[in-house]
Amino acid sequence: MARSCPVCPSQPLNIVQASDVEVDACPRCHGLYFDRGELERFPDRPSLKPLLTAARQAASRCRTGGHLIPRAMAVCATCDSAPLGCPGCGARLAMVNARVCNVDLCTHCGGTWLDAGKFEALENAVVTPPKAQPASRGWEVAPATDGGADPWMGPGATAPLPPSDSPTGGLGVRSPLACVQCGIQVSVPQAFAFNGDLYCREHRPKGAVSGNSLPKDRDPSNYPNLEDASDGVDLVDIVVWLFRQLRR
Repeated sequence: MARSCPVCPSQPLNIVQASDVEVDACPRCHGLYFDRGELERFPDRPSLKPLLTAARQAASRCRTGGHLIPRAMAVCATCDSAPLGCPGCGARLAMVNARVCNVDLCTHCGGTWLDAGKFEALENAVVTPPKAQPASRGWEVAPATDGGADPWMGPGATAPLPPSDSPTGGLGVRSPLACVQCGIQVSVPQAFAFNGDLYCREHRPKGAVSGNSLPKDRDPSNYPNLEDASDGVDLVDIVVWLFRQLRR
């Protein structure tokens, strides 16, 4: 089965012979995909293995406009596009600076995607790991927005996440969080964080931290229960609840 270009929609990659290496090439954008270890078989091209550690925390770029998508976001906040996917395994690619150019790496299978011209730019280049950024201490606290919205932000996020301790519990609101394994969207209480990635309950790895363990700026036990619409909700109860919140 032919692999697809991560940049050009529905464009199959062609296999081309370069020296003694079979490389996947896009006939439309002229990008190149290398499986694990293939790039190192070219003696005048550097190994990109030193960049893998940084790639595990790096943002991806979206397919439509090339906008950066932080690891905590499932889709592009600017154009709603999905991140670039690895032609080899389908996992999202991470964009890392290799000094002479940016490269897209897959931390899952070790593949490398190079846009047109970047293979030439890497000739005889020296690749060193980027300077380590200060470690983020868990989740960042963002200012409360409307009093009912969840003020928590995922690492690298630029906007507060949808409500999770609001009356609806974040259900029914489109969430920028999605499991990196299955892609299902989850609200903060349903999400599990591990090494900068987010998972659903079914696919959470051992040691993942639940969003339910995050402190709340409101006591959700005082909220009206709107989770089961079949029970009906008294509008008066909602007004009273909102009035109490405003008086705090």
